[in-house]
Amino acid sequence: MSEAPEAPEVYTSTLPGVGTKYVMPLASGGSVTLLVKPSGERQLFHFLEDDDRPCDVVTMQPEEGRQVAALLGTPPVAAPDPERMDLVLGALEIEWVDVPDASPLVGHTLGESRLRRRTGASVVAILRGEEAIANPDVGAVFEAGDVLVLIGSEAQTDAARAVVEATDGGLDAGR
Repeated sequence: MSEAPEAPEVYTSTLPGVGTKYVMPLASGGSVTLLVKPSGERQLFHFLEDDDRPCDVVTMQPEEGRQVAALLGTPPVAAPDPERMDLVLGALEIEWVDVPDASPLVGHTLGESRLRRRTGASVVAILRGEEAIANPDVGAVFEAGDVLVLIGSEAQTDAARAVVEATDGGLDAGR
């Protein structure tokens, strides 16, 4: 008797003020992302392999999402509880940090900075002039004048600010 195939791993993250995001890689390549908003509305995104933009988007009202879940034979994903989200988000801070010319991050990628590993804070966006780079990937290169949007606890965002604003000239400080 053969073993049942292993269920694909699903990555979950809370997007402050937006909802909960579930990402599931597909065996055929690419992924599907389900965004569950506090209102109960669901958005299903289909990404092809190596594409940053979805090739398909389906928006469903709560009752439509429940029906699709029933058709798929799986329990529905509950909408985030707004009161619980307020409790969770109360421990988080969102900080905007300017990247000075002398920052050790300038010219290096997000991955090279190891900012989240070093400080616990996550870079959720890079603001560059009129451009906003949401959820930057590890290959995003920091430039002088960027504004980093960080999320984490107060201690984590303070630690990240210290790394970004360091004047010791290297990424190795504080590792």
